[in-house]
Amino acid sequence: MAETNKMLAGVAAPASQLAADTNAGVAFFLDVVVNMFVLASVLMGAFGYPAEYMFGKIIPGAITGIMLGNLAFFWLTKKTREATGNDALTSIPLGLDLPSVFGMCFFIIGPTYAANVDTLGVDGAADKAWVLGMACTFWMAVIKFCLSFFGRTVQEQLPQMALVGAMAGIATVWLGAEALFGVFALPEVGIVSLVIMGFALIAGHRLPFNMPGAIIAIVAGTILYYILAFGGAGDGYIVREMPELVPALPVPTFGGALAMFGDVTNYLGIIFPFALLIAASAVNVTAGARIAGDEFDAGKVVRLDAAATAVSALFGGVVQTTPYFGHATYKRMGARTGYALGAAGVITVGGFLGVIALASQMIPEAVLKPILVVVACDILRLAFSGGDVRHAPALLFATVPAILNYAHTKVSDLYGRVATTAGDAISADWMQGYLLLGAMSRGYILTSLLWGALIVWIIDRKMLRAAGAALAAAIFTEFGVIHSVMPTSEMYLPWAIPEMGGLEVLPHRLAVGYVIAAIMLYLAGFIKNKPTS
Repeated sequence: MAETNKMLAGVAAPASQLAADTNAGVAFFLDVVVNMFVLASVLMGAFGYPAEYMFGKIIPGAITGIMLGNLAFFWLTKKTREATGNDALTSIPLGLDLPSVFGMCFFIIGPTYAANVDTLGVDGAADKAWVLGMACTFWMAVIKFCLSFFGRTVQEQLPQMALVGAMAGIATVWLGAEALFGVFALPEVGIVSLVIMGFALIAGHRLPFNMPGAIIAIVAGTILYYILAFGGAGDGYIVREMPELVPALPVPTFGGALAMFGDVTNYLGIIFPFALLIAASAVNVTAGARIAGDEFDAGKVVRLDAAATAVSALFGGVVQTTPYFGHATYKRMGARTGYALGAAGVITVGGFLGVIALASQMIPEAVLKPILVVVACDILRLAFSGGDVRHAPALLFATVPAILNYAHTKVSDLYGRVATTAGDAISADWMQGYLLLGAMSRGYILTSLLWGALIVWIIDRKMLRAAGAALAAAIFTEFGVIHSVMPTSEMYLPWAIPEMGGLEVLPHRLAVGYVIAAIMLYLAGFIKNKPTS
């Protein structure tokens, strides 16, 4: 528990356990809801997907999986508390996985809907994309369940810095940079919300009357937004029309399960990497929990997450669930188990009554995004306080793949908009670098784990393990699990990579580099270690 005390140093103690769970529950609620808002805005905004399917089928299914998943983690926490005697355990939170949101929207559901809307009509195309999404989510649940039996081995064998470093990479870009970008899109209200959350949730200072910082930030930012909107501020400030409150209850459907061996098998090359990455992420979350003083069985965490994903798909969800990195944040707030159940309960009631659908269209994202910055800060706090200082260089190697992934995502968005009009202005050198960036960015969580572990094992002179990590990277590269050259991140057989104008050779070149590194590291194990001056 020494690490826990270090993590909590300088943070104002909560007035009561109820206050701690309330504050953490609000933060967790916002964390989950932000991802739901992103799912809805991407599918509806980018592809014109009908709101009736989004808020009447997909969101209720996702909420069902989230509720039952958090109940399962509550049960796991109770059992772990009884086994370890640690009464200060904080439940691991569970919600929608943000990278999977983008992957499912842009690679599977969105394109399927767009390709069929002219022939099948809006409802027919929406239904086809929805069933395909559920089938993909069922496959992810099955894959994660199978991988769960290796969770404890990964947790015990991989270095802590590699596990936490992969978390830090995601925190730096997808939670930190992306959220800050969203904050400054509407700076007048975003900065207000960010400063309030920074004061109360990052620094841990107590607000007057013990008011929850997250709620105050959202209320203050939203009120200021509508003051500016009614005042005619322009530049993104619009008076939003209040939508109707439409209740939507989840209904079990076997359409996705029955479609698991249909057209969805064409997408297994995309599905498997996403499932693998979330299984690895779940192990990372348990590693972070261990640093904070909470010991959980990684295999059980992955299995319960797989069950939550399956339940979500059964009731209409199209995105896999995942344990949230926010555990460190809620632990630091003093939360135990009530926060997750309370937040999940509010999400369930609000979602089924249609309140979340209404809120997603009325609350500006700029005032919600700071909660992701809060989570990112606590992940980085763990990365800097939870490992051997000798292993610090591994943090760089573990965070770089996420940075490359983020950079490629942003550049790809721009390139997709200008490629047809600016094709002649794009040089061959730029295009070569862009394609390499794409390959380096795909499968980035697994790449982070391998690179981080490789550096730690070299530092500790465990050369056989380091060579094994390099060899594993070579094998994964050949099959496209990492460094895939396919734009959709899908896997392939080394001898069946399609013609891509020379790019199909890149996996073999990368794999050769990793193999040479493995041989060198193996031979380095025979070099006698001489102390340096």
